[in-house]
Amino acid sequence: MPFESPPDLKHDVAVLAAVAARHCRLPHPDVVAECTGPVFPTIRDQRKRLEVDESAGLLLDDNVTPRWALFWAHGMAQTHHPKGWTIAHVWAAPKDRDAYTHLANLCLMPECLGSLSDKLGPLCPYLQYHAFQVYGWHPASADPPPEPEGFADIRWTYFDAYASPLGFVKDRVMTLNNQRVVKLRPLMGFIDE
Repeated sequence: MPFESPPDLKHDVAVLAAVAARHCRLPHPDVVAECTGPVFPTIRDQRKRLEVDESAGLLLDDNVTPRWALFWAHGMAQTHHPKGWTIAHVWAAPKDRDAYTHLANLCLMPECLGSLSDKLGPLCPYLQYHAFQVYGWHPASADPPPEPEGFADIRWTYFDAYASPLGFVKDRVMTLNNQRVVKLRPLMGFIDE
């Protein structure tokens, strides 16, 4: 039996978004406000990961720094990927240094819900509008998103606020001594002591 087109979810999208929002963790609005731009000078380049583009002042990354940005800005010291969770980008802008590790562009979600935000999945318009409405942010390369149907009924779940997010990030970058942070320090203007 040949595969048919996937089902049209338009009547259930708001319900799916509401369920997903209860289980996802978004950056706290106060933390996003404190971190006014990208947390790290990085973009995604899986093939050239850990290379430094000196002319652009960027570290080429493999999705580690978005995870660090999200956790460290909320005062969590872990470096590892949490089992059963995925870090999702709200906008697919992996080569945009201003978006790649911007907290407004990041979300922690259960792996089983991850496909809802992949490849313009049904959760994308809700996450994008949330970032615009709550954080006042969208990538410079994208227009402000329209409000999706049912958005007002969604209750979002946030990480706890952290009083000094950039201080914690700097402390982690200066304390750790792995290859990635050694390359990040000079790009972030930090000097080894």
